[in-house]
Amino acid sequence: MRRIVLLCCLSASAVAAPAFADPASDVRQSFDTLLAAGGFRGVVSGRVFGPESPAMTGEIDVLFPDRIHARTDEIEFISLPSGAWISALGLWTPVDRSLLPVTRFDIAEMRRAMGSIRDVRLQGKSKAAQCTAQVFRFHASGQLPGANADGDMRMWVCDANHHPARLEATDSKSGERVVVDFDWSRRPQIEAPSR
Repeated sequence: MRRIVLLCCLSASAVAAPAFADPASDVRQSFDTLLAAGGFRGVVSGRVFGPESPAMTGEIDVLFPDRIHARTDEIEFISLPSGAWISALGLWTPVDRSLLPVTRFDIAEMRRAMGSIRDVRLQGKSKAAQCTAQVFRFHASGQLPGANADGDMRMWVCDANHHPARLEATDSKSGERVVVDFDWSRRPQIEAPSR
């Protein structure tokens, strides 16, 4: 009888959490969960908005493809299809969208970058801010969901649901690093500022 109970418990636990199969598939699946979520919230640091932008640290809410609210020490802005605003001295001011560091995430470009993922290897297990995670190292090129990539990447993937918990991208030419700590505690909310 104990064996039957033990087998039932083991079977139930195997069904409860998605299994990790192949490192490359696991990393792509994690990015797929991010795209399926329709966006993300996170704490970011580095040249988040591209290699020409200044390094910064802050929070970002994104709803794909074109709703963004970024809050850093250097800049706070909101970009929506209907307009864009920048916060100056606590007051929101309308601004031309072309003046913002980012106004849209190209889904097709993100999928192409996901297709460039190669040399994936499992580094081990770690505790991330929100979950226990598998840590993967890989190479990629292009605009991945969350960060530009042209070099070495590390990604923490939650054991329970395959959500990305953390992404580190190191540019192969400059050595610059971008870090995104994803926050899955609530859905991103991006609205036009109240006047």
